[in-house]
Amino acid sequence: MAEHPLLIFPNPSRSERARRWGGGGRIRRPDPVRQGERLTPQFASLQSAMDRRRAELRNTPLEIQPEKTLVLETIGAIDNFVNATRRIDGLEWLGEIEVDDVAPNHGFEDEANPEKLLRGQLFLMMSDQQALNQMKSLFDRWHEDPDATFPYGLTKLRDAFAHLSDIRPWGPEDRIRETGLIEDWQTRLADGDSIVPFEAELWFRDDTATRRQSETHLQETIESLGGEVVHRAAIPEIAYHAILGNIPAVSVQGLIERSDARHEILLFQSEGVMYVRPVGQCAVFIPEDDDIGVLEDDDVDDGSQNVPDADPIVALFDGMPLTRHQKLDNRLVVDDPDEYATAYQANQRSHGTAMSSLICHGDLNEQGEPINHKLYARPIMKPLPALRGDNEFIPDDVLLVDLIHKAVRRLFEPENGNPPVAPSVRVINLSIGNPSQPFAREMSSMARLLDWLSYKYNVLFIVSAGNHTQDIEIAWSEIKSLSYSDRQSAIIKAVADDTRNRRLLSPAETMNGLTVGASHSDASRPQPSTYAMDPFGESDLPAITSAHGPGYRRAIKPDILLPGGKQLLQEDLSTFPDSLTGPVVANTTTGHLVAAPGTQGRSNHTRLVVGTSNAAALASRSAHFLHDVVEGLREGSNSILPEEYDTVLLKTLLVHGASWENVYPLYSSVLRNGGNSRTFKDYAGRFIGYGALDVAKSMICTDQRVTLLGVGSLSDGEADEFTLPLPPSLSAVTHKRRLTITMSWLTPVNTRHRNYRVAHLWFNPKEQNVDIAPGRTDADHRAVQRGTVQHEVLEGSRAVPFQDGDSIVIKVNCRADAGKITEPIRYGLAATLEIDEAIGLPIYQEVRDRLQVRVRPRA
Repeated sequence: MAEHPLLIFPNPSRSERARRWGGGGRIRRPDPVRQGERLTPQFASLQSAMDRRRAELRNTPLEIQPEKTLVLETIGAIDNFVNATRRIDGLEWLGEIEVDDVAPNHGFEDEANPEKLLRGQLFLMMSDQQALNQMKSLFDRWHEDPDATFPYGLTKLRDAFAHLSDIRPWGPEDRIRETGLIEDWQTRLADGDSIVPFEAELWFRDDTATRRQSETHLQETIESLGGEVVHRAAIPEIAYHAILGNIPAVSVQGLIERSDARHEILLFQSEGVMYVRPVGQCAVFIPEDDDIGVLEDDDVDDGSQNVPDADPIVALFDGMPLTRHQKLDNRLVVDDPDEYATAYQANQRSHGTAMSSLICHGDLNEQGEPINHKLYARPIMKPLPALRGDNEFIPDDVLLVDLIHKAVRRLFEPENGNPPVAPSVRVINLSIGNPSQPFAREMSSMARLLDWLSYKYNVLFIVSAGNHTQDIEIAWSEIKSLSYSDRQSAIIKAVADDTRNRRLLSPAETMNGLTVGASHSDASRPQPSTYAMDPFGESDLPAITSAHGPGYRRAIKPDILLPGGKQLLQEDLSTFPDSLTGPVVANTTTGHLVAAPGTQGRSNHTRLVVGTSNAAALASRSAHFLHDVVEGLREGSNSILPEEYDTVLLKTLLVHGASWENVYPLYSSVLRNGGNSRTFKDYAGRFIGYGALDVAKSMICTDQRVTLLGVGSLSDGEADEFTLPLPPSLSAVTHKRRLTITMSWLTPVNTRHRNYRVAHLWFNPKEQNVDIAPGRTDADHRAVQRGTVQHEVLEGSRAVPFQDGDSIVIKVNCRADAGKITEPIRYGLAATLEIDEAIGLPIYQEVRDRLQVRVRPRA
């Protein structure tokens, strides 16, 4: 099979944006009388709470005016509501959140299907007494006369009253819901800790003085409990304001043990606080048995061959690697401005060493080619104290958002008179996840940061989806008795049934970044054992511990699956006598073989590792080789691909080789039923993403597979049309053919708008095309437009006559989604046309010949 380089699209022609179609069902709403009867007591309760707050603050030295954070829960969408709130003095807009799966209630229901779950919004705002009184007065006017004329600019508030499901204060339970704070504090108390740390994320106030006042009030609250503020940070671009603090354990010990008294903790009562979370939660596990093997002489670099000298393309933010390990020596550029390395013993440099090894060499069992660029490594973790276990973690004395912000800025901007440390970086690898922040419905502060930094510095974040190592709810005695096929199906169903507890871990919901899940794959061959078993036969299936989606606004997440190592199953004896089945997180038979410090911190040790961290690292390794491909095209073509498009091209190509073909049929046979059949592809996407990646398909063409790349930039209302010449030999042929189109971009973000994504780009693969591949396969056609990657796979085998000179037309459109687009949005495009190799049609050469006639050098 001959291999050929990728081809480049002719310059696109500019066009007008296509129209978008869509819309949800109609919602039946309760009448104003019913709304008034139900909501008037809630307004009265809010006014009473405001009066109590005034009494509490009467003697405070800061002379703080009483405020309440209000939550307006609506059914259905209300656009531009923020404009109305800004016309009410004393009402400050804090943000909005889109919510799904709202049960029909209070007279709200879908007109066509009363049992259907509904969609709604949460509007968040800070209100003083005057603003609350005005809102109540307007509500009473609407209640008495639904057609009453409202003051100029407040009509949207009248619309909100018609959709209003609930109005309530943001309270103590909201501030700690699903954060894991109480569990973290209980663990620390059980360990005998004298203080308990926390991160308080404050509501971001637009006014600097108000922000400072909120911070000072919270500091006084912390000090009144005997605690202190350790660190503080504010990043206005992502509406982030946070304080890191600690308080004595005795201040909370009695209260956290009583769930009915937790609201009494002063920290949870502060109106300026949005969330209170644990700190130091992005931890990685180090197996006790770290000595799997040693490198033989033939496997060790001799220091003179294959040592890279090119500037870094990938940055790794992780633990401190063992730089003198024989597989890493002279391959890393370590940048440690915070001197985290001083906290490590050589034998503790585990996770950073493993990730560096995977990026540089891949699975050592496969003896892959090393990368030809240096790897930039920035330690952001430290080893835990000996009494707390053999883990590496984000230190308790830093805010992770602030740490990552400074680390990324240091790559690309001068600092203290010094130049940027690694401006050549195009990809940043984050193989860490925060178990205290499983994604629910709103973007975490870390994900917001990555999205903003990604667009600002034109860099791609590759993020691991996260791992969930809890038991699978199947008894060990039951699973042992099943056949191989039935066992596989039972595990898939058990994981799907537990989906609420296996969500993405922050910042895996990132919109601009690529989220990588783990497939059950490595080069090992598990041996039969009485104590452990291989759960799957198919290696492309999602790993049993890999976190899954969906992402924000039901976007497809994870984006892709890469090998995460084979994870075996074993009996969990801690649940005896009804023993459950648990995953083997670390063992000596399966996983990816990587460089390791060993128990003595030696330079030739290896061990086996598994997890989504591995998958993300292998995706970053693939990005290295794809960058080489793009560089080669740039050097060898009369049509250039400007360097500023490298990031979107890498993002596009990393997804382009993904496919459902080896996974979807099994998931469909196990999980599809009468209740979900209509939307099953959308449902399956949360486990599979866009599928398992075959990166070779994104790197080379064959005689029977041709891939074209294109780039461009668009503003709101614009479109680009690309043409892919059809190979004449396909005309009237009935053999199966496949058309894969992938397009990605980086968007600015509006962190206070429910749509979040400022720029929406899309293409319609069936528009203006010769009908050679009419059937959509793989991901749901609606879900593919919810993020910043659109990946479509189309197939067909019907004979379609066409003339030499006909083309496939791909129209890339752009529209503003959550605010104005202030500068053109860069995007990358890849399209592959392929047929069965056994047919022998020379489609690559035919397409190439017709491109050479059409291509004109760029100016």
